[in-house]
Amino acid sequence: MNKKRIILSVIVFLCAFLITIIVKFPLNAVVSNIIADTVKNRKIDIRYDSINVTFFGSTAVNVKSGPIVIKNIELDYNPLGLLFKRVSFKAQSDAFILNGKLSGNNLNADVKVSIASLAQMVNMTGSGSFTGNITYNIKNETGKINLDAPNKISFNHPLVPMQADNLKANADIDKNKLTINDFSATGQNTLKVTGYVDLNKQKIDTSILNIKGEASMGNYPLKFTLTGPARMPKVAVLP
Repeated sequence: MNKKRIILSVIVFLCAFLITIIVKFPLNAVVSNIIADTVKNRKIDIRYDSINVTFFGSTAVNVKSGPIVIKNIELDYNPLGLLFKRVSFKAQSDAFILNGKLSGNNLNADVKVSIASLAQMVNMTGSGSFTGNITYNIKNETGKINLDAPNKISFNHPLVPMQADNLKANADIDKNKLTINDFSATGQNTLKVTGYVDLNKQKIDTSILNIKGEASMGNYPLKFTLTGPARMPKVAVLP
């Protein structure tokens, strides 16, 4: 056997060996065990119905955290991309659709949110939608959130019902603190909110709100605060 045939045989063997590893390696079971151990050890409030992991992508179905239910999460990657932390992802629920990419430590995502579905999660009603962009550095745990609703929206809170022609918001994330720099709406009602949220990343719905706001209900100005856990905030009207 000459050298060319030897080299070719080695290449064929290595390719066959690699394909065998990809096909036979129990990646799904390994990753599922890692996730289960991480959730248990870090006490993260997250559950899911099923997960499927391959060397070229992953999907998870009915991912739940508190009242939030994400119907489907899809990750798109390849073995080489994973080495450089390059992953595309998509998450979809009744309340929102999230599309984004992770490149190294930098995450960039676009989101579209249904106000009606979001309001339903807290037993209220609403209409309209807003879009936004999220940037986040995983290593530094810092990021920015920008939201925009150029069309009419409504949110029917029993104390502070809201109808507006547009909405804009921006916030900064620094470790476990989300600072609301501006959250404002104009139109039939006006709204301006500032403050911060102490984030609980293990159980997001227990994050603590510390928010002040001003709103107008027609000709009636109103000042209020939102405090306490996000899943059951306390609303107080100020004199």
